Amino acid sequence: MDERKSAEKRASNAARETAARASETAREAADRVQESSLKATEGFRDYQLKVLSAAQANVNAIFEYAQDALQAQSMSELMELSATHSRRQLETLAQQSREIANAAQKLATESARPLTGGFGSQFGPMS
Repeated sequence: MDERKSAEKRASNAARETAARASETAREAADRVQESSLKATEGFRDYQLKVLSAAQANVNAIFEYAQDALQAQSMSELMELSATHSRRQLETLAQQSREIANAAQKLATESARPLTGGFGSQFGPMS
């Protein structure tokens, strides 16, 4: 009978320990999800600022071009102005694309980082 009670007690203790580890893991998971959400919010804000900044710069450039085009004295001057504007805008767009892509990559990486480690280690090997 003592052996049976001892086995029941060991099983009960093991179940309690497993439940405690599961509870701790659930708390850690909730913390990681919350941290991930905060990082995603911050990253998305940075991403949006990059996109809005690029849009603002492009709108400003088109208005600047329009003002310069209206002041052109000849067709050759207008063509040269258009070529210069186009080249400058292509360079600007390439740089903006890199910055926006980097912001998107950072958003994905930073928001996923809290979720990518530590799970499963709390339970150890099953026996």
